[in-house]
Amino acid sequence: MSGVETFSAPLSAEAISSAWLATLISDLSSPSFTLKHSFTNDSYWRDLLAFTPDFRTLHALPKIQQIFSVPVAVARPSRFRLLPGVRHRRISPTNTFIQGIIQFHTVIAQCTGVFTLTQCEDSSWKAWSFVTMMDQLFGVVDRFSAHTHLCRPVEWNTIMDYTAVVVGAGQCGLSVAARLENLGISTLVLERSGAVGNSWRSRYESLETNTPRAYNHLPFVTFPEGCGKYIPCRDVADYLENYQKTLGLHVLTLACISAASYDVSSSTWTLSISVSGQASITVTARHLIGATGVGTMGGALPFTPSIPGKSSFLGSIIHSSEYRSSSCNSAQKVVVIGAGCSAHDIAQDMANSGSRTVLVQRSPTAVVSRQTINRLLTGYIGPDVLPTEIADRFYVALPLSALQNSQHDTMKIHAHIDQDLREDLSRHGYLLPGPEDNFLHRLSVRRGGFYIDRGCVKLITSGKITVKSGHEISHFSPSGLVFDDGSRVEADLVIFATGYSKTTIKQVAESLFGSLVADTVHDLGGWDSDCEPAGVWRPTGQNGLWFAEGDLFAARFYSQFLALQIMAREMGLLSPDQRTYIPC
Repeated sequence: MSGVETFSAPLSAEAISSAWLATLISDLSSPSFTLKHSFTNDSYWRDLLAFTPDFRTLHALPKIQQIFSVPVAVARPSRFRLLPGVRHRRISPTNTFIQGIIQFHTVIAQCTGVFTLTQCEDSSWKAWSFVTMMDQLFGVVDRFSAHTHLCRPVEWNTIMDYTAVVVGAGQCGLSVAARLENLGISTLVLERSGAVGNSWRSRYESLETNTPRAYNHLPFVTFPEGCGKYIPCRDVADYLENYQKTLGLHVLTLACISAASYDVSSSTWTLSISVSGQASITVTARHLIGATGVGTMGGALPFTPSIPGKSSFLGSIIHSSEYRSSSCNSAQKVVVIGAGCSAHDIAQDMANSGSRTVLVQRSPTAVVSRQTINRLLTGYIGPDVLPTEIADRFYVALPLSALQNSQHDTMKIHAHIDQDLREDLSRHGYLLPGPEDNFLHRLSVRRGGFYIDRGCVKLITSGKITVKSGHEISHFSPSGLVFDDGSRVEADLVIFATGYSKTTIKQVAESLFGSLVADTVHDLGGWDSDCEPAGVWRPTGQNGLWFAEGDLFAARFYSQFLALQIMAREMGLLSPDQRTYIPC
């Protein structure tokens, strides 16, 4: 066995999909709006703006029919077409599904839908999952093309008017700005640092992406081939800076908002912007987007647990956010507290420089190899690479709520790849989660508690890095750390790779825009009851206020939907309560 999963795709896969599509069209056009012929009773339907002006994921057929009956009637979907590339997907060791993509029109937009079909007991094929998404609003022409990338040049004045202002020129802020400008929406980006990409330049030097290059492109501009398969942080920084220049995005550096107010009658923000070394600027805009960080939303502070005896320690103590490289530290005895990606990367860097390194693991960590990650990213890499737009749609083919029910089975399929890795780590005292816990859950839901190996595992299993696990730190001593079992670890440098304080949307709004704006925002964050991101990439409770956050994939994929939501409002396509579309 080669270990590579292969399937003998039935010759009737396309025929099955075509037959299902015909059944779906019949169900959607039924006066009683019944989906019982095309959806399973336990099905999921996720909609990204195609039928509702928000993100919705509904589970179970009765609820789907109840909630979607009116939006479907308003949207009047038509011109359905099955796209080439129907495929089989193995989600569990025993079940194989048929997946494909359809295109269709509503009265306001061109849309796509990704279906996941399962065979029922009566041998019929029905949708277990259906993800619909808006692609393009009718009447809106993309401005960026292979021949035209540059935005119009800007003349900087002390009073300016834009349709949208984005705060933060990282991957999310730049992607949102690019998507908006592509739709003809004038956008200003504010960046508090001195240069685009500085958020990546300020990280530790050995940092690189854990996912391959093809997964990480931003809209309209790909990463250069010379970046390599996994992209070093400085190359990401340079790419972001070049991205802004290539598209001609309007970015004002060394700038931050000193005051923000919203006029309900005119639906307009008035922003006072402080610019280092220049006169302040007043900008009016109808939309304000906070895009200031990955996961931490930019308002979080480095978290360092309180451990008694710090003042008695004769060595140095830093947080991982302060770490740059082993060349900046001459420490011979290093303790890294934490067991996430940053902790492992820093421990690896210090051990490779000759330091005696101890990794203090306070709780189990899910560890996978890059080989496993690559298996989870089929479509972006390997022999069957797809266009990015198609790969993205297959990647989100299952809503998060459905993924949570299948993640364990998915990881079981790939468990053999990292079996030796896990066994070797366990023999060296490394704590791994139990069988009911898994990497995918920690990645997509918990957003922490995992490590994607890029060399640290070998250093642990070869003894070059010592793992200290199973005991809590009691206190500092002058020469290091003392644990609750009385054991000691000597150190002249202790690095806390313990993450950041948790923040909500309301807290971020206050840190960026002040308390008056924050008071209007729902106290959101994490996931809502539909397992959709709460308050991010979608309405926040305050008209004209949006937030964007996430990794490079999220920046590319979800920026399109934020831009379309703003465009729909600019075109007057929403009802007064903004819960439904108004047909053109």
